[in-house]
Amino acid sequence: MRRALAALALWLVAPGAVRAADRPLAAPLAAQRAVPDTVRFDQVIATGSLVHMTVTNYGFYGNNFFKPAASLEYPANRGIEHMVRGGLWVGARAQDQFGEFLGVTTGSVDAVQGPTSPDGSEFTPGGKSIRERSILITSEFFDRAAVSELDVVSDFNDDTPTVATSNPEPHRPMHIAVHHENYQWSFGGFKHCLFFHITIRNERTPLESLWVGIYTEFSSGNKGHYTRWPPTFDDPTGDGSWFNRKWIAYDDSLRLSREHYCKAPPIPEGCSVQTAPYWIGLRLLGSRGLVGDTTTRKVTYAAWNWQATPPKPDRDQDRERYRFLSAGTIQDVGQDSLQIPGSGGSDPVEVLAAGPFPIVYHDSTVTVDFALVGGAQVSDLQLNSRTAQFAYDHNYVVPIPPPSPRMHLVPRERALDVYWDNVSESAYDVTSPDPHDFEGYRVNIGEDPDTLARVAQYDSNVFPGDSTGFNTGFGAVRLPIPVAFDGVTYQYRTTVTGLRDGFKYYCAVTAYDRGTAEFEPLESSFEQNRVIAIPGPAPGQGPDDTPRVFPNPYRVEARWDVGKSVRDHYLWFTNLPKRCKLGIFTLSGDLVFEQEFDGATYRGEGARGIFDPSKSLGKPVLSGSTFGWNLITREGQAVATGLYLFTVEDRGSGKRHVGKFLIVKSDREGQ
Repeated sequence: MRRALAALALWLVAPGAVRAADRPLAAPLAAQRAVPDTVRFDQVIATGSLVHMTVTNYGFYGNNFFKPAASLEYPANRGIEHMVRGGLWVGARAQDQFGEFLGVTTGSVDAVQGPTSPDGSEFTPGGKSIRERSILITSEFFDRAAVSELDVVSDFNDDTPTVATSNPEPHRPMHIAVHHENYQWSFGGFKHCLFFHITIRNERTPLESLWVGIYTEFSSGNKGHYTRWPPTFDDPTGDGSWFNRKWIAYDDSLRLSREHYCKAPPIPEGCSVQTAPYWIGLRLLGSRGLVGDTTTRKVTYAAWNWQATPPKPDRDQDRERYRFLSAGTIQDVGQDSLQIPGSGGSDPVEVLAAGPFPIVYHDSTVTVDFALVGGAQVSDLQLNSRTAQFAYDHNYVVPIPPPSPRMHLVPRERALDVYWDNVSESAYDVTSPDPHDFEGYRVNIGEDPDTLARVAQYDSNVFPGDSTGFNTGFGAVRLPIPVAFDGVTYQYRTTVTGLRDGFKYYCAVTAYDRGTAEFEPLESSFEQNRVIAIPGPAPGQGPDDTPRVFPNPYRVEARWDVGKSVRDHYLWFTNLPKRCKLGIFTLSGDLVFEQEFDGATYRGEGARGIFDPSKSLGKPVLSGSTFGWNLITREGQAVATGLYLFTVEDRGSGKRHVGKFLIVKSDREGQ
């Protein structure tokens, strides 16, 4: 029977307690262990699905909110964070030269914020870097050994004695080596998942009653509601406390721990869920022990209130952590102090674990698999977790669509030329009756990165009885002579017209297959080749080569600025020479702004509304003759209402053009 137990961590804490909302920052510390030159602490952000998470090669998950890059962000690029920190826990009865002991090696425990994640882990890297692999033949990480569209692979061990900054007990090595693989796909239900395939190898004397778990400090919120990072209680434009607004639950039948933002009781009426409207969850998928191990694995789900360093007395030693890890019980989080006002129970953290593995001999291995899963509703989260289980049950051999082709965009006036290559046509899907099941291409475009509209479809007409698509063939888009850009040859081209100059458009060409009796046709994701492009007159395309400004006059805000921050506003200079110097002056001749322009390399840098480096959607493609000005003077001030002159000096011909434009702003823009 499913047990759906919910608890809310209130936004008030007991008098005198450390307020989670006002957590101190840990000072940077030097590494507390001596490591050889052959290893290096490394981290990357897994970006192969809608679940973006910082992964390390020392058993620590997330970035401790020390920087605004994704710690655990879902959906990707929406600014919704879900986890401060997490870590791998491995516990067992072990032996060393001093005798038998209960050991638990932790990748993370309760701790304050700060840049101390290497020092907060008891694991040490087993190499110098994290490796990335991909089954996509268009990926820079293409590797025939890959499992998914993006594998993140690392090795680490617990061989090095250390004292973790957030763990006062000296680490006693059990001598285990961890091979850690994360898998991600970008399509279907799989795009809501980040998989953990964890292999534990015993390097020394036999280990008994081994348990493997993942510690999570889930904490959902919206980064866009804060001007400072890490988030603070008194952020001037923020949403107040971040950490102690948690609604947690556990679904027994799915072995799924889940969390959602909740501002205040009652649940769900007081939650204000629209602030961060997505669930995040951790599902235990399964485990595999030694040959002949018929033990029925148990599941532990335990939660407690977060505490700053040092941890609570009942968790500051390995024997106490092992008691949590190996309980084999499901904590009823709906009935404990995590939700009682005045108890200090305002900020739960959790461990989800599997065990026991009765004995693990020298040089033998066991595996445990988990999945982080996201969803807009509880039902979505549960469905996506079942998709994750499907992948595990099939040893991660899942039906896959053809990869998206390589794509190149050429902006023109009110249009985009879209080029793509034919690499998708050589795709091979081992789960399909006909592994060469490529069917066709779809061209997608839109002004929102996640809701692109299909504007064209071209599919094969060579298969008898084929009922997928329109069987149009590729004649309408096949180039008579393929063309090359930046060393890549493209066989196809279409033109999307009716666009608006100066507006950002997201474009992707996807590929799809014919499907099977069990599965509908599968389509690759937008994320594989999605590019931002901005239409505008290309060099030599206009009726003349006179530089101009649009919109002119610029009144309050342009259509592309509506609803945006003042710092995201901009206007366009177009019909610029390939290389020139742009100057902007007041009518009295005072220099307001100047910029060297190179149309071959300019991608919107300096204008946050055009290109925001804090977001991972990439730089836009421009026509080569347009420049976006963010209405900020060279002194860093917002430009005032008025009539301005501009000059364009052609660096090739030496010709100089002078023009003028008008800016009319409202009082609210100065706020």
